Amino acid sequence: MPHIHLEYSDNLQNLQPEKVLKAINLCMFDGGYVSAASDVKSRAVAQSVYMVGLGEEPQAYLHAKVSLLSGRSNEMKQQISQQILQVLQQNLPAQTGLTVQVCVEIIEMPKESYSKAVITAR
Repeated sequence: MPHIHLEYSDNLQNLQPEKVLKAINLCMFDGGYVSAASDVKSRAVAQSVYMVGLGEEPQAYLHAKVSLLSGRSNEMKQQISQQILQVLQQNLPAQTGLTVQVCVEIIEMPKESYSKAVITAR
């Protein structure tokens, strides 16, 4: 825990999703939000079918959904959101002729119903 779902429109130019994911994971670990780097699971999906607004202007998006176990304060969730937003902005290459919306969404998962198993290599 946490889980990071990074979605982005496939018209973003020169985005390196692996680099972005690593930067987010490092942010979570360095910020002390997880006790081990392996606690963060992240993935990225490029969306080829999307629309921003009415599709009249060239636009793109980069959206991180951050699923956290319940129990963190609103202040901590806001801090995580702002730090990840900063990471996304720092790792977004300059875009020519394209307006980009960069967003972070914090999703709280009930601790009582979350299940996890770690199966080690043999």
